[in-house]
Amino acid sequence: MSRASEEFLAQIHGLVGESIKEMLQSDDPRERLAGIQAGMRFLKDNNITTTIEASVPIQDIRAAMPTPEELERLMTMTPD
Repeated sequence: MSRASEEFLAQIHGLVGESIKEMLQSDDPRERLAGIQAGMRFLKDNNITTTIEASVPIQDIRAAMPTPEELERLMTMTPD
């Protein structure tokens, strides 16, 4: 079996990033929380670091993150 091409791997990488972005933009707080967790794992696994000021996409992610009040509400929710 041959190795996947760089182009193919880049496409998969892009699709995963888009999927995480969609989760972060969800109206469902549980989906957003899952997006945050997946995004953090994705960034860590890819050794991605930046400053918020240097990255507009990171600024967008920061804006999409739940507020402390939303996180507190999530922590006290019971499963359906």
